[in-house]
Amino acid sequence: MLSSMQADRLRLLHLEHTISALRAEQAVVQARLDAYKYPVLTLPTEITSEIFINFLPTYPEPPPLKGLASPTMLTHVCRKWREVALATPALWRAIKLGDPDIRHEQVRRISDAWIRRSGSLPLSIVINTNNRDFLHEIFTEPLSMATERWEHLNLWVSLPCLPEIGAPLPMLRSLEFAVSTVGDVFTFYEAPQLRNVILRGRISSFVVLPWMQLTSLTMNYGGVNKIVQILTQTPNLIQCALSLVSTGDTDLDDLSAEGLPDIPLPRLESLVVTDWTFRQTVPGFHLLQSFTVPSLRRLEVHELLLGTDPIYQLESFISNSRCALQEVCIWINDDHTTDDDDTYRSAFPSIPTFSFSTTHDESDSEDED
Repeated sequence: MLSSMQADRLRLLHLEHTISALRAEQAVVQARLDAYKYPVLTLPTEITSEIFINFLPTYPEPPPLKGLASPTMLTHVCRKWREVALATPALWRAIKLGDPDIRHEQVRRISDAWIRRSGSLPLSIVINTNNRDFLHEIFTEPLSMATERWEHLNLWVSLPCLPEIGAPLPMLRSLEFAVSTVGDVFTFYEAPQLRNVILRGRISSFVVLPWMQLTSLTMNYGGVNKIVQILTQTPNLIQCALSLVSTGDTDLDDLSAEGLPDIPLPRLESLVVTDWTFRQTVPGFHLLQSFTVPSLRRLEVHELLLGTDPIYQLESFISNSRCALQEVCIWINDDHTTDDDDTYRSAFPSIPTFSFSTTHDESDSEDED
């Protein structure tokens, strides 16, 4: 009995010495690990910050609010990365609101945090929702307090649900506006820097913008009369793309250039005109003849919009505008032949680039000269 106890005491003493030695070794190993610097953590803060910025989509495209592609994930890697991310305002300047998988309350908290972290940088805001309560909520705090920093605004909403933006928008440079349901006329107040506008749907009849200062305008599925009315107010356009649609107030078969007001666009360099609704009835619709575009260098147009004698109409358009076109793309139907291509090119030898695209696949069907 006594000998057994003595053996246990000796064994216990040995174990204590072993544990002490292991703890000493553990301390040495831990010290080496603590002294080790991961190469990425040795980078200057400015370089790390730049790497973080390039991790995100190119501004003004927003990253997701949550998930692996969100800048929030950078704050979860280690303490230093969190400090760098939170001190890099450019990571938080593009915000997309309206993700159906994120509760509205959480979106509100995230957007509030991102706007604070963005410092004084201009903002890119994407809003995609028709929830009236949510829209009113995000247009109060915090977004309404940052309207003076909105640089790019992308709205996919229902007009009856959209609260009025009564505050000035002094930094707003680009606007993309699409609606699922129209309503009252919506006006953007005091946006002196606004230059680039994209309107989707028939919203062109329901929005008031500072048309005269715009340099780039895209109107998709706009009514003919409203488009013409707007274009007479946009003398500074450099780029213009139009996709026409009938609103029921104009007989396109009877509409001719003589029935339209002149549309002088002295600075316009690129013009795209298509009509996806009335391809079978637009040959008599000579909208192009209303344009006076002496600076035009690039034209893209559906062949049917050139009428029954497209080469004559194109010659007349070029002659009236006295423009020196460098590139022309004609959208054609399936019955168009390579002989037709040659006829165009022979008629316009001074145009360096003359290409053709089919309407069914939206791709070039001929190589460019």
